[in-house]
Amino acid sequence: MSVNRGSAVSWAIALGLFAGSVAGSVVPAETGAAELRHIVGFVLVFSPVIYLLIVRRWALWQRKSPSVRFVVFVLSTLVGIGVLTTTVSLVVGPAENAARVVEPLAAIVGFAVAAWVTFDGGAERIWSELLSRTDIEW
Repeated sequence: MSVNRGSAVSWAIALGLFAGSVAGSVVPAETGAAELRHIVGFVLVFSPVIYLLIVRRWALWQRKSPSVRFVVFVLSTLVGIGVLTTTVSLVVGPAENAARVVEPLAAIVGFAVAAWVTFDGGAERIWSELLSRTDIEW
């Protein structure tokens, strides 16, 4: 199956905007302009990465409905970025200089977790592990 580059670009832009907005919003900023710079910076990093992942994993992306992948990405992005940046904020402190360096890194790691779950079979691995450890019949 050949890659539909137009579809891959539109998904990458949409998911990159979402992930960049989440990451840029949870990383502390002194001003609204600084927050906007965070969002734009994350979008410029995340969108090309998502495009490459979609193209590289096109068969996986198409095997399950892209809409299902969208939901998996949204949920894992919210949880991954939210949990990691909140944990870092609690450990380091929100106003410390170290937080200005560590929290963006935590957002990037949260994005990496979401990308693994969505594009590299992580959701399938987690789901099969859950089923094997419980009595759920699927």
